[in-house]
Parts: sequence; C-alpha cells; structure tokens
Amino acid sequence: MPLLLSSTLTLVCKKSKAIMRNSRPMILLFPLVCFLSSIISILCEPNTLGACNEKEKHALLRFKQAISDPANRLLSWSMDEDCCRWEAVRCNNITGRVVELHLDTPFVDSESYLKLMLGGEISPALLELEFLSYLDLSSNEFGGRPIPSFLGSMGSLRYLDLSSAGFGGVVPHQLGNLSTLRHLDLGYNSGLYVENLDWISHLSFLKYLGLGWVDLHKEVHWLESMSMVPSLSELHLFHCSLDRNMVSSLGYANFTSLTFLDLSENDFNLEIPNWLFNLTSLATLDLSNNQFKGQISESFGQLKYLEFLDLSRNSFHGPIPTSIGNLSSLRYLNLDENPLTNGTLPTSLGLLSNLEHLGVGGTSLTGNISEVHFTTLSKLKLLWVYETSLSFHVNSNWTPPFQLEILQADSCKMGSKFPAWLKTQKSLSYLLLSSSGIVDTTPNWFWKWASSIKEIHLSDNQISGDLSQVVLNSSLLDLSSNCFSGRLPHLSSNVVVLNIANNSFSGHISPLICQKMNERSQLEVLDMSNNALSGELSDCWMHWPSLTRINLRSNNLSGEIPNSMGSLVALKALSLHNNSLYGDIPSSLGNCKVLGLINLSDNKFLGIIPRWIVERTTLMVIQLRSNKFTGEIPQKICQLSYLTVLDLANNSLSGTIPKCLNNISNMAAGPIEGDFNVLEAYYGYETYMESLILNIKGRDSEYKRILRYVRMIDLSSNNLSGSIPVEMFSLSGLQSLNLSHNHLTGMIAVEIGGMEYLESLDLSKNNLSGEIPQTMANLTFLDDLNLSYNNLSGRIPLGTQIQTFSPLSFFGNAELCGAPLKKNCPGDEEETQRPTSVRENREFPEIAWFYVGMGSGFFVGLWGVCGCLFFYKAWRHAYFQYLDDIKDSTYVAIAIKLKRLHQKLGIYNAG
Repeated sequence: MPLLLSSTLTLVCKKSKAIMRNSRPMILLFPLVCFLSSIISILCEPNTLGACNEKEKHALLRFKQAISDPANRLLSWSMDEDCCRWEAVRCNNITGRVVELHLDTPFVDSESYLKLMLGGEISPALLELEFLSYLDLSSNEFGGRPIPSFLGSMGSLRYLDLSSAGFGGVVPHQLGNLSTLRHLDLGYNSGLYVENLDWISHLSFLKYLGLGWVDLHKEVHWLESMSMVPSLSELHLFHCSLDRNMVSSLGYANFTSLTFLDLSENDFNLEIPNWLFNLTSLATLDLSNNQFKGQISESFGQLKYLEFLDLSRNSFHGPIPTSIGNLSSLRYLNLDENPLTNGTLPTSLGLLSNLEHLGVGGTSLTGNISEVHFTTLSKLKLLWVYETSLSFHVNSNWTPPFQLEILQADSCKMGSKFPAWLKTQKSLSYLLLSSSGIVDTTPNWFWKWASSIKEIHLSDNQISGDLSQVVLNSSLLDLSSNCFSGRLPHLSSNVVVLNIANNSFSGHISPLICQKMNERSQLEVLDMSNNALSGELSDCWMHWPSLTRINLRSNNLSGEIPNSMGSLVALKALSLHNNSLYGDIPSSLGNCKVLGLINLSDNKFLGIIPRWIVERTTLMVIQLRSNKFTGEIPQKICQLSYLTVLDLANNSLSGTIPKCLNNISNMAAGPIEGDFNVLEAYYGYETYMESLILNIKGRDSEYKRILRYVRMIDLSSNNLSGSIPVEMFSLSGLQSLNLSHNHLTGMIAVEIGGMEYLESLDLSKNNLSGEIPQTMANLTFLDDLNLSYNNLSGRIPLGTQIQTFSPLSFFGNAELCGAPLKKNCPGDEEETQRPTSVRENREFPEIAWFYVGMGSGFFVGLWGVCGCLFFYKAWRHAYFQYLDDIKDSTYVAIAIKLKRLHQKLGIYNAG
C-alpha cells in the first residue's frame, strides 16, 4: 500500500508538469505534491525508516565489549537487534544514524545504584558515530581512569556529561575542539584536576559548564578564561580549591548571559569583588562555605533578577544591607553562620513578597524581631533564626501572613510565654525551640495542634505541664531538660525518638511500656533518664521491636532485668545506670547481637560477668562499676577489639588482670575503629548522643560530645592480685588507667613509658614494690598521678612534670625519696654539705656559657640594628625622622599640659 501510494504520487507529479502550464492552481499545488512524494519514497525504502547504520552498530558493539556492565544493562545490544531499538540509544528517525547515547546510571536506591554502574574502558570506537550530538556517561565508575582525549575529536557533540563517573587525572585540553558544544559537565569527579583553562575560550557556544569538585587551584587565570565565553549562562565551580585568584579589578568580566553562578565550598578569603555586581542577569548566586570577609555590600540591591542568594558560612561582619529589600524576585536568602557583628534585622526584609526561605541563624545579630519584618512575607516557608541574640517581640494576638513548614529558633529569645502565634501555623512540620527562654506551661491547644508535626524540639527550657493524658504522635520529640511532671504520656506507633530526660516524671513505666498498639511501633530511641520513675522494668519489651537505644539511668527503678529485653535484636545501647536493679544479668540479652554500649553501673547486680558480654565483639563500652560482681575477669574480654571504655570498678572481682588486654586495638595508638553509630545517631534535626558518667582524675564527670575520643580502663576497688601485666603498657592510646585499691604486687615495668597519651594514672593502695621507672618521665600528657600507699622505693624520677605533682601522689611509700617529697635521697646531703668552692667550680661552665651567650646575643642584636642603619641611608633617615617626630610630639604634649596647669593655678590664685 505505501509503495502504491508513492507510485501514484510520483505519477501525479509527472502528469502535473504538463498540466501546470495551463492551470494557476496547479502551480501552487505542484511543489507540495512533489515534496510529499519524496518523503514517502524515503520512508518506504528498506533500511531507511530509522534503521540502524551497520557501521555504527559494529562500533557500538566494540564500545560495549570494552565496558564492564555487571547488571547487564546493555543486554539488548546484539547483532540480531536494530541498534536504534537498543537500550540508551537514540537514532535520527529519517537517516537512522546514532545521535544520542544515554548511558547514565538511574538512581533507584543506594544498593541497586552501585550494582548498576558501568565501568571499564571507553573505546575509541565512539569516533565512528559521526553524528553523535549527545553523550551522557554520568553516574558511573571508571575507576580513576583519565577522560579519553579522543572525545575532543567528536565534532558533532553538543551535550557531554561525564559527571560523577569516577574519572581522574588532568582534564584533556582537546575538549576545547568541541566548537559546537552547548553543555559540558565534568563535576563530582574528585580525582580530576586542571592545569590551565585556555581551551575553554574556544567553546564559544557553551551555555552550561559544570566543574564542581574538579581541582582548579593550579589555574590562576580561571576567571579570565571563563569570562571569554559570553554565551555562558550556568557556571558550577563549587569545591574546586579556588582561593585568592579572584581579582577584584576584573571589572570587564564578560558574563553578560550568566544567570547561575555557584562558587561555594572554596577558599576565597577576600571581600566580594565589584565585578560580581555587574552580573545583572543573575538569578542564582551561591558563595556559601568560603571565607569571604568585609560587609555585605549594598550593591546586592542591583541584582534585581536574583531569586537565590546563599552567603552562609563565611566571615561577613556588620549589618545586613537594607538594599536587600529591593530584590523583589528573591525566594531564598541564607546568611547563616556569619559573624554579622553589630547588625540588626533590617525592616526592609518585610518587602520581599516572594521570599520562601530566610536564614540568619548562627550570627551575632541583635535587636528585636517584630511584625514589621514579615509584612509582605506571605510565601515564607522556612525561617532559621537559631543561635542568635535576636528576640521575638510580637503581639500576643498576632496572626502571621505566612504558613511556615520549618521554624528553627533554638537559642533565640522567644520570650517567657509560649508563642501564641504558633497555633495559626497549619503546615508546620519541624518546630525547633530548644534553649529559647520559655518559662511557661504548655497551653491547652498545643498537643492537639502538634500532633501533625514531624519533629518537636523543646529541650533546655522551663516548660511545665502534665502529659499523662496526652498521646504523642510526632516522629521525633525532644522534651528533655524541662519541668514536665506527672505520669508518663502515651505514644502512637509513629514516634521514632522520645527524649524526656531531665524532667520530673514519676510513677511506674509499665503503663507506657505495656501499652498495646494496633500498628507496629517505630520507636528507636527511648530516653527517660534523670526522672523520678519507679517500679519494675516490666516484661513487655517485645512490643517495641525497633528499639536501638534505651536510657533509663538515674531513676528509682527496681527489680530484675526482664527476659523480654532480649527480644530487642536491634538494640545498640542499654543504659540502666544508678537505679536499684538487682539479680543476675539475663542470658537473653545475648540475643542483642549489635549491642555496642552496656551501662549497668551503680546497681545491685551480682554473679559473674556473663559470658555473652565478653563474646559480643561489637561492644565499645562496658560499664559495670559499683555492683556486686564476683569471679575473675574473663580472658575472652581481650577479643573485644573495638572497646574504648572498660569500667569494672568497685565490685568483688578477683584473680589476675588478663595479660592479653593489649589485643584491644582501639586502646592502642591510632584512629578509633568501630561503629560510631553506637555513640551517636542522627534523626532529622536531632543528633542523639550517648553519655557516660566516668570517674577520671579522681572526679565524676559526664562525657557526651567527646565520648567517642575517650579511652580508659578502670579496674579499681576490686580484689585483683598478681602483677600488672607488661602487655597492658603497650596500650599506648590509653588516656586513663585506674588499678587502685586492689592487691597488686610486683614492680612497675619500664614499658609504662610507652603509654604516650596517658593523662591519668592511679595505682594507689596496692602492694607494688621496687623503683618508679625513669621512663615515666616520658609521659608528657600525664597531669594526674597517684602512686600512694604502696611499697615503692628509691628516687622519684626526674622529669618535666613529675616534680610538679603533689607530695600526696607519693605518700605512704616509706622508701621513696626526692622531689616533690621533702625526704632527701642518699647522697643528697653530701651535695649540700660540699664546700662552696667545689659547687661553684661545678657550676662555672654553666655560668661562663651563660655570659658568653648573653654577650654574643647582645653583639648580634646591636649590630643587626646599627648595621642596617649604617648601610641603608633611607632606613637611617626614616629612623631619625621617627625619633624627631616622637621628640616633637612629646614636647608639644608637655607644653600643653604645663599651660593647662598654669591656667588652673591662675584660676586658683585669682579665687
């Protein structure tokens, strides 16, 4: 049928030639009929209707052969199939020539993404694709291989995307031969670097240039090169190691078409250059995460098309310019983390009617935030005013014009009363008001209104109220360090993090723990520490299968640990410190296979240390101090290589200290290994950190933010015997070691001098003997030492800081002598009684060299100054001119003061 139609049209075309001379309408129809005839003929020819060119098919198959494709994404690339129907290949519908290759890796999820990535070699067979205009190899992994220079010979390319593809080495200058290129993206290849960018100027049609994460620090003329591409509209230069080479005098930067400029995450340490304010077409400007300094210029008001402005995390000072109010198109303004000293919030911000995001957090801004700042901000969705000295001063009946989605105002003064205007916000998802100075009871409307909010942060205020009838529904609730009281609230299955530590909640925990839900609970973090909760732990923990952290320390809980706690297979941290719990530790806890922290200290647990604890190789913290544990320290504790805190103090443990403790590699020097998610976890805007009360340097202190860096062993106040294993002294990363109040014997080994990071050492109240090794003088970080009440003897080693310790550190060792004790060692008395002349003769060399050094130093210093003045005439003139100026100013000052004195005396005499 198509062939018949083509033949018919061709015949009509021929016949029309004879008729057209006599018919004016046919003259108009003839070209159209012939054109249709040609098109249909081409389409009806075999091998022309978008069919693949054989030469290009073979080229693509050679390309495939060089590529690694673990997920068989290119399975459709075979000889049996038309290459224009292959996955990721686009052909010209008429000629059948390959014009586009879409070989980027689609993101589904992290695990699949890594499996789908292409790799291997990029074959030069691509050169045979003469009409290829679009090549996308982004989001793959080519293992640090260089970008093939032959790509610069593919003259038809208009679009080239090699971003996030694992390329390394120098960017080939041959890319400058792609004279028709419109889009070039080499970003997110952290192994790439540029030696010069002269080739960029040849890309006269380039509109998009992405070089983010490409090292440009060797190219000092990057700005000049890029400014020679007048067609450029998007320029991405974030994280390129750019520094001071951003010449402010370059007022002629020819970026007339530039609408997008990203210079974030570099090392610029200067004021914003003036040429930036000539880029009047800019819609997006990102200068964040640099070291820009000076004031934020009023010239920003000239960029009238600006929609996105990010100046956060720099060193800008002074006020926010009022001209910001002229940017009527602005949707995003972020000035976070700048000093902005002596600045206030300008009322002109209230004119930004299109503003959706306003960030001024982490600044030194002062003054009030009032209704006038939000006059026309009806589109505002995100407000960040955290960690400032700003104060909200709005009327109690104020109705804001906006509907916020995020309010981050922690450490901002909200006023003592609970902000009533919050109840007008129906779209709020994140509410952060920690440390905001609220001293009030939660209003009746609050908890019902808050049920749709994802995260609520109200910690470190003085908010009170009874939550016993409240059902909490937010996924994250941090109500810690407030004044809430009464029985515990109820939880919905949506709650992921509940932190109500440091309040005054009372009553039993069973109503909360044993409540039944229609849906599976998502609760992962439960922190109810430092309250007045009582009763037993309740055997209902199987209802909370998602729990990873339980902190119930410092309450009035009693009874045994229930077996159902062993059902919490995802548990990473368990802290029951400072309660009245007793009995054996249940073996069911051995089912918690990822446990990294266990703190059962200050209770009444008894029995031996359970075998499962010393076999749990994921443990980083074991704190069992102040209980009634008996038996020996199990040898298998040495296989816990991730251990950073081992605290078994104040129990009734006996036997010897295991010699294999040196196998705990995290206590040796070097970076700490292990799963730091044990000690810290991130949930939205919340960083939840575990904390421990540790006795270091003789005092109890809470360790939280720096807990991940602490390395300590405390085996004090037990019944341990035998010698201190030499192997223990190879734990060179250990910071605190306490073996006091035991029955240890033997000598302190000289190897103790290798514990280079040791800050606190307590070996007091044992039966140690022998001399204190001289190697202890090598412990330069040591600032807390207690060797008292042993049988040590001999001279206390001379060291840089050992003599600075109190004599109490060595008290109770009758045979010890030397500073800081007042007891002299044998021979010290002879030294003091020796004739003065002998001591003077001994001291003479030191005295002589002192005077020799002083004399030579005086000579060098004197002639260093006088010689310069003698040989350099200009310096000499400047120096004596300076002295003359001082003389004149001193004379004038004295004359003025004398005159004033005479005047006062004259007035006094006249009176």
